[in-house]
Amino acid sequence: MRIAITGANGFIGKTLLRKLKERGFEPRALVRKSFNCDGIDCRIVDYDDPLSIADAIKDCDILIHNAGKTKTISFREMLSVNVGITRRIVEAVNMQENSMRLIYISTQAVSGPASAESPACESDEMKPLSNYGKSKAYAEKLIRNQCKKSFNIIRPCPVYGAGDVDFLSLFRLAKLGFSFQVGSKDKPINMIHSEQLVDFVMHVIANPNVNGESFFATDCRVYTQAEVARMIALAIGKKEPKSLKVPPVLVHGVFGISDIIGRIRHMPSAVNLEKYAEIMAEGWVADCTKARQLLGWEPADEIEQKLKETYQWYIENGWL
Repeated sequence: MRIAITGANGFIGKTLLRKLKERGFEPRALVRKSFNCDGIDCRIVDYDDPLSIADAIKDCDILIHNAGKTKTISFREMLSVNVGITRRIVEAVNMQENSMRLIYISTQAVSGPASAESPACESDEMKPLSNYGKSKAYAEKLIRNQCKKSFNIIRPCPVYGAGDVDFLSLFRLAKLGFSFQVGSKDKPINMIHSEQLVDFVMHVIANPNVNGESFFATDCRVYTQAEVARMIALAIGKKEPKSLKVPPVLVHGVFGISDIIGRIRHMPSAVNLEKYAEIMAEGWVADCTKARQLLGWEPADEIEQKLKETYQWYIENGWL
């Protein structure tokens, strides 16, 4: 089975390429410019041209659409990438004469915050807080309205693993013996390792009868932020970190200043007021009942080992 992947040169894309090849599939990387594919079929495409995309995927069975941006200066730019490229991807898929299947990698952020007591379900109304979440929600709606082929939507929760940048700061803090908590409440969250996410994608591929369904991708466990900090400290051989409780008003000020500086410099910052709103939410928990029932998704409890492997990768590659 030949599987094309957009966003193949990113953190999740690279993991998909590697693991799909290991499992006997024929992955094809769709990239804007030349990139070290390490023995994998690579095709340079123009994402502004549906015909270019259509030609690159014409002999593929599945297209995993993973390309997109998480940070931009303006919402207009976010929409032009996350919705604009998706529109042209759908046009290219609709051109195919075979029974191609589209799998869209969305995000948990489309659902909005939810508590451990009342986790988000796929059927809930989407209430994203950030421009990123809003753009992915628009892309989901576009696929539902315009895709004429079989499709599925996967909403990963925060993904960690080898090559991830977002969790790196938590490992750096743990090495110093600290963790941060904004406010007095320890918030609940979901997590999933990048290789577990590939396993999840494989479960979707193996179930062609779930056409049109969306799924939250988690390891089906709920963690608190303090618990994650303790597990990271354990993974790197440190004692339990000292939790620094930071007043929300201070964090709001720092994130606000960072946001302004980023806009002045025309360089998007991950530390901004939208991120502050997400941090202050009651929690980010999704229900994985649907994935269990329709996909047979029962991931192993291996977060401690996966955190150790992530730390080892950071060390070996000079990130820590």
